[in-house]
Amino acid sequence: MIRKLLYFTIIGALLTGCEAKIEEFKPSGGSANFETIVFVGNSLTAGYRDGALFPSGQRESYPAIIHEQLYKAGLNTKEFKQPYMADEAGLGGRRILGPTQDCLGNISLGPVLSPLPVDVAGNTASIAANGPYNNMGIPGAKLAHLFAPNYGDASLGAGNYNPYFSRIATSSSTNILTEVMGQNPNFVVTWIGNNDALSYATKGGAGDTLTSVAYFTSLVNALGATLYANSQGAICNIPPITAAPFFTTIKPNALTLTAEQVTALNAAYAGYNQAAVAYGFTPLSFEVGNNFFIIQDMNPALANFGGLRQIKANEMLLLSLPQDSLKCAGWGTSKPIPHYYVLDTAEIAAVNAAVSGYNTAIAAVATQHNLALVDMHTLLSDIATSEIRVDGQAFSTTFVTGQLFSLDGVHLTGKGYAIVANHIIKAINSKYGANIPQAIVHDYTGVEFP
Repeated sequence: MIRKLLYFTIIGALLTGCEAKIEEFKPSGGSANFETIVFVGNSLTAGYRDGALFPSGQRESYPAIIHEQLYKAGLNTKEFKQPYMADEAGLGGRRILGPTQDCLGNISLGPVLSPLPVDVAGNTASIAANGPYNNMGIPGAKLAHLFAPNYGDASLGAGNYNPYFSRIATSSSTNILTEVMGQNPNFVVTWIGNNDALSYATKGGAGDTLTSVAYFTSLVNALGATLYANSQGAICNIPPITAAPFFTTIKPNALTLTAEQVTALNAAYAGYNQAAVAYGFTPLSFEVGNNFFIIQDMNPALANFGGLRQIKANEMLLLSLPQDSLKCAGWGTSKPIPHYYVLDTAEIAAVNAAVSGYNTAIAAVATQHNLALVDMHTLLSDIATSEIRVDGQAFSTTFVTGQLFSLDGVHLTGKGYAIVANHIIKAINSKYGANIPQAIVHDYTGVEFP
């Protein structure tokens, strides 16, 4: 009994003597000045998601999220201005999850165009007088477009100007950088260059070209000299383009065949296979179960063989590929999938080489101007390799259910933009000795199910 009393006495003394101490979070800008902050970029900076730009998405852009954290910390108390669209349909073709019926009559849940009405007049009217805008993310912009005069001049006609920039440009002859520098920013966050590779990739290597590494390097050097001559800031590199679900959702071996279908295809391609073997080409091969689709190949060497072959395991089919054409029009079997819905081995290698070169140039600018370098490439590579958990929720690059990417397969969800915002905040804190609080990812929206 004495031992028990002694035991509880000791425990009680220990408990009363150890009071929980909670360290108070003390926000700080460190050596950085956030008085006037401007964000420069493309659709990813603007808050584009689900195939469109609309106000509720813009409010969850990573610039808006970062400013909210700066505001909460008392590091920037100014109004944060974004050029909001006039309606929730917005600019583009907004997608939501809804019931879809395929050519076989099967009904499933998938991305469909939003039925919301579009305010065409409101979405094209100039709102330059309400600026200047802290969020200068311009959907569709490549790096060269930051310097381009008349980029917002509607009189040039469709395809020759940017309708989003036209809404906020103070004159028809101005360029994006002029609008940015007119604000005399103390701190600039830049994420630009994605479209220099993405536009080529999303078109299957057709209809656009990759910006050469040499030209990109000259442009990003000029960008650094302009934006960061008298400003602090952060610059983000380019993520691995082909890690997005736009390129990974439709698997190259998703052609499922029955025994009857295998027999029919092998018979139909018997002549092709005989000639292919004679000339040293790989014959087409089909078996019961999963098979590789037949694709169009623009290699001149295959011209005499119908310009077709089976896709390789490491090649990619684009999310824009019409699914009904696969199911009911013979694409991938009796007809090759058109090459502009395919990224082949050479095109993937070209995209990766370009992104690598761009990132080398971006890193050099970060060093030269003493900026925080935000490694978006490693962030997305890590998520693509193995999902991450944030605030108890799993995020991956899986289309729809991964919750990182929105319904267009290229742009992020609100939660995805919050993850990006926190990654940028982390880099800024590290570079400038700041203590900016991170956003709570759970507070933002992901893919919304009906």
